[in-house]
Amino acid sequence: MKVTTSAARIAATVGALGLIALACATPASAAVPTSTTTATAGDICLWSGRNYTGASWCWNPGNGYVDVPPALHDNVGSFRAQANGCFINWIHVPDRKETRVVRSGDYRRVYDNDFGGKIDAVAPSC
Repeated sequence: MKVTTSAARIAATVGALGLIALACATPASAAVPTSTTTATAGDICLWSGRNYTGASWCWNPGNGYVDVPPALHDNVGSFRAQANGCFINWIHVPDRKETRVVRSGDYRRVYDNDFGGKIDAVAPSC
């Protein structure tokens, strides 16, 4: 059976549209996860909203010092810690900072009115 030129064009167009739809439906790996982020044992998780809502991100002490993602920079509304760590607010990089020690088991449902409005980074120790 011979395929006509117009049928081949239609099939190619439908295939290309399918690939575009698939690419748009796949989440970007660099994006900040939503509040459905699942913490693993030993993580400290931060949320942009109060009561563990909004954009979220989890950090593990094995990651070392890490700047928080842009969505959470100076914008942590709540957190839950399953590890010890340190929240850092840089006043003047690299020699002047304000810190808060975080211990495993610590949590705050409302943190944006406290140090959560200042967090720039997380580290294993202060």
